[in-house]
Amino acid sequence: MALLETTLSMVVDTTLGSWLGSMVFFSFIAAPTTFDVLGDDAGRVVNAIFPKYYAFGQILGFTAFTAVLVAGSEGMLGSTLSLSIQVLLLVALSATIYSRAVLVPRMKEAGDDGFARYHGQSVLLNGVAMLAVAGGLVLSHL
Repeated sequence: MALLETTLSMVVDTTLGSWLGSMVFFSFIAAPTTFDVLGDDAGRVVNAIFPKYYAFGQILGFTAFTAVLVAGSEGMLGSTLSLSIQVLLLVALSATIYSRAVLVPRMKEAGDDGFARYHGQSVLLNGVAMLAVAGGLVLSHL
């Protein structure tokens, strides 16, 4: 395996693994624990974390997308495989960008009721992003 191919493979694995791991940790450990400990005040904490959480995902997503794009253009991934991973990453990035650009401001505008009002939409978008990132990670190993 050439140095470029090894580097790109490592970047894809690291970024997608980190992105997926952070989503799983936040969704199934950090957020529920915060609500268990803080009760009604947890919404403020989670709303303060959201912008950073989504920015982290965007950085990882754009990095992974770029690495897959380069690997595909260099012939290291088959064109269909590369395109499939790119589409999955664009889905995950779209959900993340929408959440940060649209959902977070709406939550802040809605005040204390914002978290409850937009929680379902946030969960759905996060689930879509998780599945897309997991799919991209699996496909990157075919």
